[in-house]
Amino acid sequence: MTIPILQAGNVTISSAVNQFVNEVGVPAFDAVLFIGGLSFIIAIVMAILHFVEYLWHPTSFGRTSALTEAIFHAKKPIYGALGIFLAIYITLLAIGLASGNATLAQNAGTYALEVLEAMLRETASVFNYLIQHAMTTSP
Repeated sequence: MTIPILQAGNVTISSAVNQFVNEVGVPAFDAVLFIGGLSFIIAIVMAILHFVEYLWHPTSFGRTSALTEAIFHAKKPIYGALGIFLAIYITLLAIGLASGNATLAQNAGTYALEVLEAMLRETASVFNYLIQHAMTTSP
């Protein structure tokens, strides 16, 4: 007795996985990069705005409060970037050491920095697209 299985023609499992990764994984990863980069930018802008409020506030207690908020908001992108870097670095280092891949373990820090850079590049490219789309006269 034979059990019928789903035949996909000439499609192999690896090509189906590659197609899934290209159609779903890449856009999802781009969205994660965009959200991460946007959160960094927002945190930096909030710190700058609170610092400007500190400079312009008419009362001493208002300046103290604004300076405290500026410091609080300035710590967020620093801790966020450090946390993301360490999480990626530790993950890649553990994978490299567990698999015996010396190149991955050696370059884990470089790869982690590339992910942080990619976050800001993706955010910049989305903003660039939005600005170009807003400035076009045709629909």
